[in-house]
Parts: sequence; structure tokens; C-alpha cells
Amino acid sequence: MKMFANENLYDPIIDYLRSLGHDILSIREAGLSGISDDQVYQLACKEKRVIISMDKDFSRIFRFPPKGCEGIIVVKIYKRTVDETLRIFKKYYQDIKEKDIRKNLIIITPEGIRIRRAK
Repeated sequence: MKMFANENLYDPIIDYLRSLGHDILSIREAGLSGISDDQVYQLACKEKRVIISMDKDFSRIFRFPPKGCEGIIVVKIYKRTVDETLRIFKKYYQDIKEKDIRKNLIIITPEGIRIRRAK
């Protein structure tokens, strides 16, 4: 799956996703640090990539409709160490199917996964 990692996403999560075979374009690695959320969304739509971010603003579906790009994953795991965040992410990400991500909003929290399906 092609993904666009926002600059606030922890590197170990990016590395984990790559180890699963995902094609990850990282904002930091692409030299695009500092671009706006709107630019992130536009680039992801243009390149047909899933946005993955720790920025809760991407859960605002009227501003960033997941059906406009390939989908959005928001990692809402805050106030934890990077290692703990990665552990929680892995625990829940393994249960998500590609069809659940496509054109939908996925929110991963310490309590589990929520999927807001496109209408």
C-alpha cells in the first residue's frame, strides 16, 4: 500500500510499516517539512497515497475527506514513549485490513480502532 507519512509520525512506525512492505513517502525524508496540512492532503490525493499522521486534525472529515485520497490513518496515541506508542500501534494495526483503510478514516487509540467508513 502506498502511504504518505506526516512529519509528526514516529520513525519506528514508518520503519515498521516498511517492514510490512508498504511504500512509505515520508515528508521529512522528502525534504517537505513544514508544509501545511492542506498541502499534505493535496499531495496524498495527487499521488493516491493513504495519509498516516499523529495529527488529530486529519480526523476532521469535512476538511480532509478520506474518500478524496486513498484513506487516512490517525494515530491518537499521545503522552507515551516512542517504544510504547509503537507497541500499541503494532497491536492494533495488525487487525486492520487494506479494504478497511481504502477511502476510510481509521483512528488508532490506546483503547483500539475506530473506522469511519465513506458514505
